[in-house]
Amino acid sequence: MEASTKSQVMLRTFGSRNFCLYYIAQAISLIGTSMTQVATSWLVYHLTDSAWLLGLVGFDSQIPTLVLIPLGRIVADRTNRHRILTIAQILGMLQ
Repeated sequence: MEASTKSQVMLRTFGSRNFCLYYIAQAISLIGTSMTQVATSWLVYHLTDSAWLLGLVGFDSQIPTLVLIPLGRIVADRTNRHRILTIAQILGMLQ
């Protein structure tokens, strides 16, 4: 497939209003998550002046991801995906 054809196929997905809204919302969410991680790291280092504690906080922030991803895969395979997304979005909003 030519590069121009691939580009046309990729850009065609942005013709869908729902996909555009999803894409924009995900981008905003990721920016917010990144800002939170940077601010938390900066605060820990600013308060403690310890590179070791900074690394520990960074590592500890990833533990839930390491534990929940395998469980999430099991749930996703056995449950209605629309329901999972709805519940996840509601929980994220409440958080």
